[in-house]
Amino acid sequence: MDEIDIYAVGLLRDLQQFRLRVHRPHSVQRLRRALCYPLRQARAGDWRAVKNYFNGYLAEPRDWPPGLTRCGSGWTRRRAARDYQQRAAPFASLWA
Repeated sequence: MDEIDIYAVGLLRDLQQFRLRVHRPHSVQRLRRALCYPLRQARAGDWRAVKNYFNGYLAEPRDWPPGLTRCGSGWTRRRAARDYQQRAAPFASLWA
């Protein structure tokens, strides 16, 4: 199977960036601004956007194969990779 990229998204990405910027002066303000996003979406009633903000990690193939419509997600890198493999398994014979 092709190589996959796994990266943090949503809340986890915001928290990782905050941790990296702790020594910088405006890091708390940036985190507060980032956390306003799910609050705005909740007030607007866009619950899918709120749910997606809490994905954690996303796993995507580097070269997107035909037939695959979704990528994997999870709170850990391992779970995101396993979720991607489960979604990609039915299409594996098409890629070979």
